[in-house]
Amino acid sequence: MAWMRWKSTRLDRVRKIREHDIVTITIDQELEDVVEIFSRLNSKGTRVTEADIYLGVVAARSPGWVRDTFLPYLKRLGDAGFNINPNLLFRSLTGIGAKKVRFKEISDSFWDADQILPYWNRTQEAWKNLVSRFREYGILSNDPMPTEAALVTMVALVEKFPTAPFRNFLYWFLQASRFRRYSGSGTTSLDEDLRDINESGDSETAVQKLLQRFSYETPLEREDFMRDYTDSRFGRFLLYLLVYRNEAIDWDDRGHRIGFQGVDLLADFRPQWHHVFPQKFLEKKVPEEKVNALANIAVIGPEINIRIRAQNPMDYIDRYKVTAEKLRQQFIEDDLRTVEVAQYPDWLHRRATVLANAGNDFIESLRNANSD
Repeated sequence: MAWMRWKSTRLDRVRKIREHDIVTITIDQELEDVVEIFSRLNSKGTRVTEADIYLGVVAARSPGWVRDTFLPYLKRLGDAGFNINPNLLFRSLTGIGAKKVRFKEISDSFWDADQILPYWNRTQEAWKNLVSRFREYGILSNDPMPTEAALVTMVALVEKFPTAPFRNFLYWFLQASRFRRYSGSGTTSLDEDLRDINESGDSETAVQKLLQRFSYETPLEREDFMRDYTDSRFGRFLLYLLVYRNEAIDWDDRGHRIGFQGVDLLADFRPQWHHVFPQKFLEKKVPEEKVNALANIAVIGPEINIRIRAQNPMDYIDRYKVTAEKLRQQFIEDDLRTVEVAQYPDWLHRRATVLANAGNDFIESLRNANSD
């Protein structure tokens, strides 16, 4: 009975919506002015981005395009592992077509159906190329990426210089992620970078201009891998790339390489972050910040991750037959089984140093365009 009274009360509240007045205001102005008015009125309610609003502009000028073309392609990207939001795809379109992402500065004619179609075709081709090149380095989804805003710049680079060495672009992507290029005023930074690309005659000049925005020459240090892995998106991403580069085998009993199903790359592979020394094993024995340090993290697949619990490392390593070779592929010393809890801080420092050196070697290798 209580449930029926609750249900009746809820239904009564819904019915009473009909008794409320809805205020409407009819305006007769240019579409862009309507967008501005809506943006200001909406500023006190649910957040709607500028890109959301301009998608409405495109929908009005190109009936059916958003529903029949834009959103289906967004889904295809998701099926390929890149579940990006519509705003990012929309910004990559304006980045290629208008060389900027600040919508107010884009001419009205850009949104017309006959104008936007060729830009859209180029954007699709660029995304296809980018996803394909990412897969060569084991980047199978956007899930582990430190930043997605940088994808707009990457699409612009790939679109303008489709035959250029991709490793140079990846080098910039990693450094831009590391130094949080788009953490502040993302729109301003993106417009600056798109302008640099547009004004460059070749890919090397473009990348060099982009790199001047931060201290990219600063090498990684051991302390970079002593940070809490939950707060270090760049560190996790780099760790995954290093492990993938080592052709590491997963820690289950199937013998598959991480990111693969047999000999085939997995679409939308999402790496799992596993504590080498489990949290419960170290709990109250070492400081918490050392438990969650990135240097205590291995990269494994989702199936084995849920099977490994709070065992002593020696137990789960033997139980799941994690061989010395599998450990080395993760930059873990062979003597892991003999490490006592009291020795854990020293072990952590050693692995952090190894990872920093490996990270520097990998990032530096990307600068050598001749080996692409």
